[in-house]
Amino acid sequence: MPNESSVSKFDQVVRGRSLIILAVADVVLFIVANVAYGPGHEHGLRMALSNVAWVLFLVGCILLIALAVTVLVQSVVRRAKRSAPTL
Repeated sequence: MPNESSVSKFDQVVRGRSLIILAVADVVLFIVANVAYGPGHEHGLRMALSNVAWVLFLVGCILLIALAVTVLVQSVVRRAKRSAPTL
């Protein structure tokens, strides 16, 4: 039964709302990275801000994909458990 407890805590963290918030934050980071990059020939603080925002965007994108796959796998497992015949 401890497995169900950990799954329910994971479900509480990864809800549709938190996935949406992560996706919106990812879009904002993408926009910030592109706006800060500017014409592309500048150096200094703007380039550093662009690089940091770009790295955070990529981390958020990977995290979003991983969480989406996890939610999808959990959904498939739950459906399989519901449709499995009990002996």
